Amino acid sequence: MSKKDSTKKDIPTKALTRDEIRKALLGNAPKPTHKDVTLFGIKLELRQPTLGGILAAQDIEDARERAVDTIVNYSYVPGTNERVFEVTDKDVILGWPFTEELVTIQVAVAEMTGVDITEAETELKGAPLDKRS
Repeated sequence: MSKKDSTKKDIPTKALTRDEIRKALLGNAPKPTHKDVTLFGIKLELRQPTLGGILAAQDIEDARERAVDTIVNYSYVPGTNERVFEVTDKDVILGWPFTEELVTIQVAVAEMTGVDITEAETELKGAPLDKRS
């Protein structure tokens, strides 16, 4: 990178105070991103998981439960704050036929969290015992 290019970074002209930082980060929380998807011919809006949601999902060891929780917790009626599914819908969701659309939902949520799907797939395909030290 040339010296000229390195000066184009977004460097604030003055340092922010603690109160200004807190106001910017806590007073105006960023809105989650969203992606529109189609599930069995019905349009849904998927929302980006929160930090709390990601941490809670890590505590769920059962992959089936974690996948269904993702669908329940992050599927919204497009353009609203209304969730489509309820916790009581989990058994019905588990009975759905597995289709590419369900994979699309998982990939969309992963993309909104910044997870590199290719890297995760490669890691899953590798032999886990080969990585022990």
